[in-house]
Amino acid sequence: MRSALIGLVPLFASATAFAQAPGETTPEDAPAPPSAVPVIVSDPCSGGINVMRHRFAVGLNIGGMSLTVADDVAQNETQFRTAELSIRYRATPHFELELLLSGGREVLEDGEDGNLAMGGGTLAARYRFRVNRPWNWWLMGGLGGTVIERHDSTEEARDNAMRSHVAFGVGVERRFRRLAIHAELRGVAMGPRSDDMEVSTLPAIAQDARTGRDLSGAQFNLGASFYF
Repeated sequence: MRSALIGLVPLFASATAFAQAPGETTPEDAPAPPSAVPVIVSDPCSGGINVMRHRFAVGLNIGGMSLTVADDVAQNETQFRTAELSIRYRATPHFELELLLSGGREVLEDGEDGNLAMGGGTLAARYRFRVNRPWNWWLMGGLGGTVIERHDSTEEARDNAMRSHVAFGVGVERRFRRLAIHAELRGVAMGPRSDDMEVSTLPAIAQDARTGRDLSGAQFNLGASFYF
């Protein structure tokens, strides 16, 4: 009897093997399903700069301004070395408000300082393009006031020399996260002095940026900004 049971063991094992379909595995042998891997899609237009994280900026500009009297047939130019402080606020990714405080000194053809000095302020708006890219550029426009008088003039004389002005320009910036360097070319048109100095008796050649009624010119700046 015992011998008969031992003989049935191989037959039972064979029957179990044939009962399992080819290629079929038990749940214990089945491989675990692969875990889901999150797919991260980067924004190809972001450039890695979140411009709305730091909305305020302070900048320093140095450059030059050239002014001519509108009625001056000879188109004599008055040149100034200029420096500016820029304070900006970014309202939207593309739109910025800017306060510019400017000052400068007349420079003569031989490089020496002239008798005139200038100072002014401008409230401007910028529209930026390619805002999230390291290289971006903008268009600007603004209104303000400028004083051009002798550098040793009195406060009263400077008040009488105030002129309203309009400015418009284009600039380009290279941004490194919170630091940026930039260049800007700006056109400017100035109205008459607040005291409306009578220059009708002066010959055109005698008029300059101080005495001329209406002025026009251009300004070029190089500068750097810090965002915070």
